[in-house]
Amino acid sequence: MKIWQRSAVVLLGVAWAFWFLPEVALAHGVGGREDLPIPLSTSSIVAIVVIVVSFVLLGSLWPTPRLQDGPRQRKLGGARLSWLLWPVRVAGLLFLGIVIAGGLVGEPRASFSMSPYLVYVLLFLIVPFVGAAVGNVYAQTNPWRTVASALGFPERPVPSRLGVWPAVLAFFVFTWFELASVTGGEPRTLSLFAIAYTGWLVAWTARFGADNALRTADGFTTYNRLISAIAPIGRAADGDGWVWRGWLRALPVLPRWAGLTPFVLVMIGTVTFDGLSSTQRWLAWFGEVESFVWFKTIAMVAITALIGLAYYGASWAAIKLGESERTVREVADSFAHTLVPIGLAYAFAHYFTLVLFEGQKLLSTISDPFDFGWNLFGTAQWKIVYWFPTDGIWWVQLGAIVVGHVVGVVLAHDRALADFGGVKAVRSQWAMLGLMVLLTLLGLFILAEG
Repeated sequence: MKIWQRSAVVLLGVAWAFWFLPEVALAHGVGGREDLPIPLSTSSIVAIVVIVVSFVLLGSLWPTPRLQDGPRQRKLGGARLSWLLWPVRVAGLLFLGIVIAGGLVGEPRASFSMSPYLVYVLLFLIVPFVGAAVGNVYAQTNPWRTVASALGFPERPVPSRLGVWPAVLAFFVFTWFELASVTGGEPRTLSLFAIAYTGWLVAWTARFGADNALRTADGFTTYNRLISAIAPIGRAADGDGWVWRGWLRALPVLPRWAGLTPFVLVMIGTVTFDGLSSTQRWLAWFGEVESFVWFKTIAMVAITALIGLAYYGASWAAIKLGESERTVREVADSFAHTLVPIGLAYAFAHYFTLVLFEGQKLLSTISDPFDFGWNLFGTAQWKIVYWFPTDGIWWVQLGAIVVGHVVGVVLAHDRALADFGGVKAVRSQWAMLGLMVLLTLLGLFILAEG
């Protein structure tokens, strides 16, 4: 029996055990959602089987690397749309101005201000989600790029050891404000954060120039660059128009900047914390202490660290199973891009309803962004319409989790073929497959318990 066949038998056996022990393995505990169209145990076993079967088929039908040569460059004639760039850049500046002004002159009630919806729904969710399908939207709308470019500072080289570590810090601080800070949703806090963040990027721009500063220190630039690398559309290598590059092809050739792997782990870890801290089991475990900022901060760091420990552990196991002489850090950095679809899947599944329903507030608050009683576009009185069926929400969430992890398996298999080759490539991925199965179960558990 071939190696991939043996691995399939073992993993399918594990999956079968989950089928017969659903209450023990997955469904016991405090509360949880009661609106699931199928039991969590059934959803979990289906997800595991799909991922394992994908792994088996890849081992049999995908014998050589196919994604390591980078994007294709088929012109789309996007130059005809270049006239849209300035309007969208002006819109980006306008939205930044609204966030800053919202805390200085607007009403302090978060539910009636446009600021929280611009930051936490549009900037953090909608823009990268759209970017995963059509390319890097943020790069064109980024208000800080417009500001930084206008300053005219010359580009200077960034030390290689710096990489995107400042962006890791910036992104973590932003998610801390959203998930752990008591006042993170208040317009005044968001205004002060926007001012401070602008100052942060201006300081980096003065040191390294606009392009290098944003790539190094802007958490949203790194986040959107990673997510949009999934998309089949991107800017041409020479910057002249848009090209069809093919799905996923930009991910394997992402530069291996220092700090990029921790950035991806922060992406997954912070969403995992947000999901876990919203479950009834979490509330039962920690009670009142879970509401304290210090506890949320420690928990967010700890969960992110545990995700990182699991990933680096899987990288170490890949070295042993693949009989490689690479270091753990080298393997972890080499496979970091395979986690990007999982990070997107976690975020999309977890925040799908937030975008679907709370996102409608963007349409109403745009008529009265500061809660002054305006009705500029006739939408101020619009109410949230809960139009999407509950069963449909679970199917979308389940689909996102499964697809994200299957894509991760595909990317990991292709990279393993390039790094390890042949039979060793398949064997090296047993640990990564196990990690992805665990992340799948964790993601579904969070969604079901939330």
